[in-house]
Amino acid sequence: MNAKDLVATYIEEVWNCGNLAALSDLTAPGFTYHLGGQPPRDLAGMEQFLAGTREAFPDWRVTVESIVGNESLVAVRWSGEVTHLSLFHGAPATGKKVSVSGINLYRIEGGKVAQEWEQMDSLGMLGQLGILPT
Repeated sequence: MNAKDLVATYIEEVWNCGNLAALSDLTAPGFTYHLGGQPPRDLAGMEQFLAGTREAFPDWRVTVESIVGNESLVAVRWSGEVTHLSLFHGAPATGKKVSVSGINLYRIEGGKVAQEWEQMDSLGMLGQLGILPT
């Protein structure tokens, strides 16, 4: 599988379906996930993060808007709409549907995702939820 197909599969299975077995299968030993300025997460930390995200937004599903790269580095621009149905950053469920978007960069090693860096519009998302002023 080429690197862009690997990343597309990773996004569908891991992010859109919450498939933790796929997370393990598609990532390299020593995998790390970086979100904004937060401390990096290892595989176990990523599993917890995904579980929390999918609990707060059970309909989490994003669309790949564009994907570019080579066999070692792939960039993805994505967007979607998700519904806030459980606790998120201390805020109780609002039932609001919010727009999300971001850009992720994936480093590929040995045919697997070794690192993922994500920059998303967190402030816009928190503003839509009423957690922060818009």
